[in-house]
Formats: sequence, structure tokens, C-alpha cells
Amino acid sequence: MKLLQHSWSDMLVLDHLHQRIHNALPDETTLHNGQKFDLLGLGLLGVPQLADHFNELQNKLQELKFDVGDYICMKFLLLLNPEVRGITNRKTILEGYENVQAALLDYTLTCYPSVTEKFSKLLSIIPEIHAMAERGEDHLYVKHCAGGAPTQTLLMEMLHAKRK
Repeated sequence: MKLLQHSWSDMLVLDHLHQRIHNALPDETTLHNGQKFDLLGLGLLGVPQLADHFNELQNKLQELKFDVGDYICMKFLLLLNPEVRGITNRKTILEGYENVQAALLDYTLTCYPSVTEKFSKLLSIIPEIHAMAERGEDHLYVKHCAGGAPTQTLLMEMLHAKRK
């Protein structure tokens, strides 16, 4: 649970990037009642100023031929963070992290030998995703404390759990 509490926002950003690249997720959609819903705002955790950086990340991933295999490995790398405070089985988590990293390296070398340094470039995107997610969390937290966000939601529960 601690791993999920620590990585939920990172995975939300990665999920949104993946959906935009592979499923042509639009920035906005119209609900059945006619209301417009800002999907990009959701992916940016409510911080529209991050849109340019988000688009840069998307472009980097597209240049790297980011695919489902990369996505799954990166999602596990975001989740299996051995540096999360309070975890009791750090060794097991570190082993899992290293195994996923090795699988991603093997996958990128085997399936994409023509994409120069794909593995290291994918790993270098992880801190960028984390920084974007952290900024979004900060925005949500400030908005929540000012009374501008619902209080009894899973999103707020995850936000508060991570800040403990």
C-alpha cells in the first residue's frame, strides 16, 4: 500500500501519456449531458502550466517508439521504489525493481536495436514524470486546503496518505 500511495500520481501522468500516444486520447471530451471535460487537465493533476512540458515528454516518448512493453516496465519501475519511507521489505522491492529494469533493458535491446540508448533515455524520463506529478500534487493539496477541492474522495485520501 505504501508503494501505491507513493507512486499513484506518477502512474497517473504515465497512464495519460500512454493513452494520448496509443489511443489518441483527446485533450477534451464532451459528456452525454453536454458538459466539457478537460482530460489534459486530469493528466496534469490540474496544473495547466505543465502542458508544454507534458507535450515535450510525449514527443520524447514518441521518438523512442514508446510501446506497451515500455509502458508496463516503466509503470512497475515507478511503483517498485525501494526508497519509499516505511516499507519493511526493502530488499524484495529492490530485487523486483532490478528485475524489471533488467527486463526493460533486454526488451529495448532486443526489440529496438535501432533506437539509440532507448533504455537510458526511458529511465531519464522517470524523474521528469515524478517532478510533474509532484507539482500536480502540491497544486491539489493547496487547492484542497483552500476548500477548492472535494474532501471525501479517493484522490484526496491518496494525497493525504502520501504526505504523512
